[in-house]
Amino acid sequence: MDFLKSVVLRISEARDLGDISRYDFYEAMKAYIAAPPDVLRIDEKNLREHSILNCVGIIYTTNHKQGGMFLPAEDRRHFVAWSDCKKAAFKADYWGDFWRWLDNGGDRHVAAHLAALDISKFNPKAPPPKTEAFWEIVDSNRAPEESELTDVLELMTHPPAVTIDMIAVAAGTKGENLDFAEWLRDRKNNRILPHRLEKCGYVAIRNETESSGRWKIHGKRQTVYARFELSNDERYNAIKAL
Repeated sequence: MDFLKSVVLRISEARDLGDISRYDFYEAMKAYIAAPPDVLRIDEKNLREHSILNCVGIIYTTNHKQGGMFLPAEDRRHFVAWSDCKKAAFKADYWGDFWRWLDNGGDRHVAAHLAALDISKFNPKAPPPKTEAFWEIVDSNRAPEESELTDVLELMTHPPAVTIDMIAVAAGTKGENLDFAEWLRDRKNNRILPHRLEKCGYVAIRNETESSGRWKIHGKRQTVYARFELSNDERYNAIKAL
């Protein structure tokens, strides 16, 4: 963990190599790429565990928009900058000339530029802007069912409250969505459906008067999902309307 004793930490060629998935990597890095926490615990070999100030700035480099980084749409920690430049766009000794320029005083020009840069309007607590490259990475990690679910909910004009049965019926009204309707009704997908619906802006609402937490809709106990942005009263009124 001594690598965290840095002001700038570069992680090169970020991609899923199999030893840790890109999803696990995203979760593991949360503590390091933002503050709080204001301190980080360091466990070095032959030294007692100790704390350091969390001032590390992390930069990832990758050549992969797909299969490289995992970023969810709601991410507020990453700024993504992407270049489409190819090797052929640079003359043979471009980088040699660049480093010679830095070594011969260019680094002082860079330092002078940064020192004079007006950052008075910069808000370090604001989420970073979401660039086109950010959305390309987000979209590359979306499950195909998520897009189909969004399409059906859009067809239903985004009801305030909905059940899986209702979504499956709506999907079945369009011939091209029959396979998706079967997928929705497949019991083995029950565990991942709440996550998919949450990505589409719907959360499960528990019935506190039933031990199962489910609601009796049309004589059948089932889970009801309501739009995330609604108040509790609006959610319960929408469920009562069902």
